[in-house]
Amino acid sequence: QWYQRRVRGFDMDLSVKPYKSLQQHKKAIRHVCFHPRYPLYASSSDDCSTIVTHGMVYNDMVKNPLVVPVKVLRGHKETSKYGVLSNVFHSQQPWVYTGGADGEIWLFV
Repeated sequence: QWYQRRVRGFDMDLSVKPYKSLQQHKKAIRHVCFHPRYPLYASSSDDCSTIVTHGMVYNDMVKNPLVVPVKVLRGHKETSKYGVLSNVFHSQQPWVYTGGADGEIWLFV
């Protein structure tokens, strides 16, 4: 399998190795986006899920970064072995829009 199922977090000031590696999806990750205002990111996958995760990096180097999955969003149907292809956060609200291979766009509030 050549695709990646892990989301990795890096601190480029400390190391070139990831400080956190999360395998939350069962199939290939197609898209990851970050919220412009909140410490959230969303990853979408061919397993027809989008996972919203809270990720916080502190200025204090003694504190470890906080990475906590918040919600698993489902609704898209698998089409030709593809699931959720894209996601984007609303600019002001913690809402997620997702687009899938099934030709649908979903808004999760």
